[in-house]
Amino acid sequence: MSAEATLAALQSPAAVRLRICGRVQGVGLRPFVARLAQQVGIAGSVQNQLGVVEIVAEGTQQQIESFTAALIGRAPPFATLRLDSCESVAPSHRRGFVVLDSASGGTANIFVPPDVFTCADCWRELTDPQDRRHGYPFINCTQCGPRYTLINALPYDRANTTMAEFPLCELCAAEYGQASDRRFHAEPVACPTCGPRLSF
Repeated sequence: MSAEATLAALQSPAAVRLRICGRVQGVGLRPFVARLAQQVGIAGSVQNQLGVVEIVAEGTQQQIESFTAALIGRAPPFATLRLDSCESVAPSHRRGFVVLDSASGGTANIFVPPDVFTCADCWRELTDPQDRRHGYPFINCTQCGPRYTLINALPYDRANTTMAEFPLCELCAAEYGQASDRRFHAEPVACPTCGPRLSF
């Protein structure tokens, strides 16, 4: 194949369906996938499916190859990922990248990691008198905070945790819904305004 033909193939529209196995829940994987897709220019979706994560990625062949390599190579620190399958699908000219609601029904094969110690970013907020979460004992993000101790059912979504009874305030809801925020789809997200309180 000539260099021109190779370049044309790499730049032609393509789409794949990836299935990722391993430690994929409670580790900030879906937010990471969404941010990575935006960085690389990939359209599509990511969804928890009872112990595996399914990603539909659409872009050029070159973008898809970059995305797939970074997916494994730059995964969140508490994730342990394995590419279970990768199949080509017909491009449907999607626009944007979305996090779909978790699939339900069937038998879940899900490993949920234990609670995770406070990360450096949350610690900075916790100790900053100017931050709205200053001194808040339940501070967390996608890379730290409670996991196992707040789960009522699987899959690991906020509605299936003890946090379901704490509706998000406007600021927390904005963080939870913003792909560029480190609290994007952080299921235990809370603050002194809307979250649980500690009494002594």
